[in-house]
Amino acid sequence: MMNRRSLLAASLLAPFVGPAAADSRYPSHTVTVISPFAAGGQSDSVGRVVNNHFQKVLGQPFILENKVGAGGTIGAQYVVRSQPDGYTLLLGTTSSFTIAPYVYKPQPYDPVANVAPIAALTEAPTVLLASERSGFKNLNDLVQIAKKEPGRVTVASAGIGSFPHVFSEVFSSLLGVQFNHVPYRGGGPAMNDILAGQVDVFFEVITTAAPQIQVKRAYGLLVTGNGRSALLPDVPTCTELGYPGMNLTSWSGLAAAAGTPAAIVDVLNKEANVVLQSHEMKDLLTQLGIGPVGGSPAKMAERIAQEASLYKDIISKRQIAVQ
Repeated sequence: MMNRRSLLAASLLAPFVGPAAADSRYPSHTVTVISPFAAGGQSDSVGRVVNNHFQKVLGQPFILENKVGAGGTIGAQYVVRSQPDGYTLLLGTTSSFTIAPYVYKPQPYDPVANVAPIAALTEAPTVLLASERSGFKNLNDLVQIAKKEPGRVTVASAGIGSFPHVFSEVFSSLLGVQFNHVPYRGGGPAMNDILAGQVDVFFEVITTAAPQIQVKRAYGLLVTGNGRSALLPDVPTCTELGYPGMNLTSWSGLAAAAGTPAAIVDVLNKEANVVLQSHEMKDLLTQLGIGPVGGSPAKMAERIAQEASLYKDIISKRQIAVQ
């Protein structure tokens, strides 16, 4: 029969023994993966392949749920405020991890302190498109006019604080020019007005931009990434054009709430890296014109910290905010 001292010792040890035992059985029931944006985007396509692999290998359902609003911060905030047990995950993007938390006031969450990175999944080059009516057939045409007539060049975005908006602010800062920002309610309306010639330029991911450039409905002035894209072989990279500081991509990643046990993070990281090398995933990414990333949780955490610092600085300097 245990005495009082033995019972006390057992109670002190329990918190250390319990989680380890729980980790070894992960997952024991359904896992919900939150996508903070509307259904139908490329991250949903990637998420379904990842979820199917997890479900097959780990033996429990992985359900993709779209929880949208406030630039993706509603879904992300839901995850970071959930129990850190690995049963509520975030399928986030560049905006979720490095931009939106600093745009929305009051700040909904800290992407460095409140997030447990699991794995970066994919990244997509960003393309600078110009409407036919703009007359900009290359980057030099744009730069000359932007410097000669400050504020004359109109730049579309998917909304205040969206990735295209903040990216355009980084671009104008590097060039030392001033654009006239025209925010839209989403990338679709912005693209429509680029094609109609209502605005001059628009930063967009290659998946959406390439088809319009390929059929010559818009011009491609530059593309980010480590090399020219197979989808747009005639569009020069920002590094080729002398702007390596613009080499920023739109990426996606899987994360959980801070405090999620390392053993659970490691299980998910391992399988995320496996599925990124699968034929199904490679075929999908080739079709979308984007690439796999992968790597360790620490690598993703480093990426979040570096890009968050860059975007936070430009957001503060340009006073970009949504109340």
